[in-house]
Amino acid sequence: MPIHPERRSAPRISVGVPIFVTDDTTPYAAEADNLSASGVCCTVAHFVPPMTKLELRFELPSGHAIRCGGVVVRSQPSVLGADRAVYQLAIFFTELSNDDRSAIGRFVQQRLSPTVLR
Repeated sequence: MPIHPERRSAPRISVGVPIFVTDDTTPYAAEADNLSASGVCCTVAHFVPPMTKLELRFELPSGHAIRCGGVVVRSQPSVLGADRAVYQLAIFFTELSNDDRSAIGRFVQQRLSPTVLR
């Protein structure tokens, strides 16, 4: 079986950060499953079609508040039970300040770096 190279341009980490998403005028809460300086994957309670433009707000554990724009590049259903489905959204950041992108990049690198024991 051939090994496929990683297509992502930025390292990604698993996180459990609350994220607030707005599509047009409807705001809703989500949970960020993983994060990189180029995008986020989150879980939402309803279907959002690919190519939907979103406004995102979330806070890094450092306290740095992020507010940016993004576009849904993947929307995949997950069944939690017989009567409950959620959707995994992959969102590419389209409007993210350099300061916010740097803060996310530093946060990701800190989480990826091995802990130094003293």
